[in-house]
Amino acid sequence: MSTLLISLLTLVLLLISAFVILIVLMQRTSQNGGMGAALGGGAAESAFGSETNNILTKGTVYGIIAFFLVALGLYLLYQAQAAKTIDAVDMNTLISSKEEKPVAETITKVVESANVEGTSEEAMESVEAVAVEAEAQVKEAVESVDAAVSDPQPATN
Repeated sequence: MSTLLISLLTLVLLLISAFVILIVLMQRTSQNGGMGAALGGGAAESAFGSETNNILTKGTVYGIIAFFLVALGLYLLYQAQAAKTIDAVDMNTLISSKEEKPVAETITKVVESANVEGTSEEAMESVEAVAVEAEAQVKEAVESVDAAVSDPQPATN
């Protein structure tokens, strides 16, 4: 939903920008004409009459106020969206100095290190004993990582 709102507000911001540019260019820079006369200053005077300067000035002020309000809203939406994505990344796991072995590799090593000679029951008991030993090693590694996370050391360059 926020992406749609950001897109719509970006479109509104572009339209407001174009409006402010055009309304500024319609204003006469001096009595001799200038850029305002070249880009429709006479048309603005004939449309608004003697109040042309007041109307164009008010339009410019309201347009710029709308521009800044929409820009502030977009900024706040982008910040809210960025805060959601930052929560998904845990820096402690990214900075961890220990490299974890993949689970599939660990399971393969457990089965390979087990004594599979003899009956199937003896082989199962051997695999279970090695699995229990590997599980104890994993718990020990997890506890050491948890201890390191709770007492992080400062990063150095």
